[in-house]
Amino acid sequence: MSSPSRKSVDVIIGSPRDSFWDSVQIILKGYYPYKLRHFKTIDEILDQNEKDFSPVLALIDGQDGTTATNEWVQSTKMNFPDCKLIVLHTQAAELNFEIVKRNGASEVMHMTFDREFISDMVLQLAPIEMEGDHIPITALMPVDLRDIEPDIDINFDIYIHLPANHRSVLMRKAGAQIEPRQLEKFQNLKQQMYIKKTQMRAFFEYARTVMSLRNVPFPVSMTEKFHRSKKAIYEIMSEFLNSAGTDFQEGRKIYENCKNIIADLELTKSFSGSALFDEIFRYTGNARTPYHDCICVSAYAAFFAQALDWKPETFESAAIAGLLHNIGTSSLPVAMAEKTSSQLKPEEWTHYYQYPERSVHMVRSKKVPLDQNIARAILEHRENPSGTGFPNKLPSADLSDLGKLLGYAYRFHECTSLMEERQALPPGVAIEKLKEDAVAGKGEVDLLMSTEILKKLKSIQ
Repeated sequence: MSSPSRKSVDVIIGSPRDSFWDSVQIILKGYYPYKLRHFKTIDEILDQNEKDFSPVLALIDGQDGTTATNEWVQSTKMNFPDCKLIVLHTQAAELNFEIVKRNGASEVMHMTFDREFISDMVLQLAPIEMEGDHIPITALMPVDLRDIEPDIDINFDIYIHLPANHRSVLMRKAGAQIEPRQLEKFQNLKQQMYIKKTQMRAFFEYARTVMSLRNVPFPVSMTEKFHRSKKAIYEIMSEFLNSAGTDFQEGRKIYENCKNIIADLELTKSFSGSALFDEIFRYTGNARTPYHDCICVSAYAAFFAQALDWKPETFESAAIAGLLHNIGTSSLPVAMAEKTSSQLKPEEWTHYYQYPERSVHMVRSKKVPLDQNIARAILEHRENPSGTGFPNKLPSADLSDLGKLLGYAYRFHECTSLMEERQALPPGVAIEKLKEDAVAGKGEVDLLMSTEILKKLKSIQ
């Protein structure tokens, strides 16, 4: 990766659609060094010969399928051979990733499901430096506080994010130190510290030094492990989003990769007493994104299964169900991803209610040997005991235990995640609220399950 530039950076946006241009502007909102230019036709790109126009990156619309996308990719690379190129697609038309990449695309990404990785890839291919208190949250990444050691010089900037004010405030500059009481305060309040994505490597180097000073046998930080796991999930999800065919051998490989991610995150490891809830709680407080949802719901499902004293062999099934529960949301229109729930129209809600079924269908279409109990849990995770959930409005008596567990993990994640207009609930408060709502008959989780989890939490407090 080259050094971040402080100058403006020319970026091509190639698409015949104004909606694509609008979506890219939303994705890159606040990335002020980027100078975006919209090209609506291939001829406009081929005819572009301004001397002061030197694009280092192009974002190309892949919504018209493989053939049309290839024409855009080839034409862009023909006129600007050094320009890195990302194809952004939806499932509106079939797109073969391998063919598009062979013709010059650096990466192929889904416009909604992969959105949090789009900024990662953009910053990797066209690094820029941003300063001040208005750095977009998408240009920052949270770090695990266990990777930070007080009174040691840091080689990266540390930020805190204020969601209500849409601000990211610089807390410490590179070269400074974190005081013990400051670190303890963040740990006690379950608050996040953030670094710039462009300083990720610097943080990993710092964290390895910290691990070495602690005599950790394999000095890889929790932040780096989490980042690697997200990237591994991204690679798995690209298999589901790619229109290229998959055979049974490839499907089994996807399944094994899911199990490897769960093992790397230690989601099936046994914990005792307060250590179990410490593991649960450390995943809370993140912003909602498809990939954070994958990891968090997977972790919560596995750990709450352990809190309920289920058999160890169920932990992995719960984790796999959580990992794959939301892939069906990739079929939702781009416009829906850019709306709040209060802005959705009735017909859009109808489309949304079908995502659990789509998740199961997409996994099976890739020949993944998914256990029937896992598939059923994915299908049921948005049902609720009163029979008013979706997609099938099943009552409590018709729901599987694993489906109820995955539903509980999902609702806990909703409560404890950062939302655009509200703070996340503290995890202990969320567990109590889920129980109280279930008792009052207005909850979306199983009463017995929520009671047992709260009882287990109180027993170790």
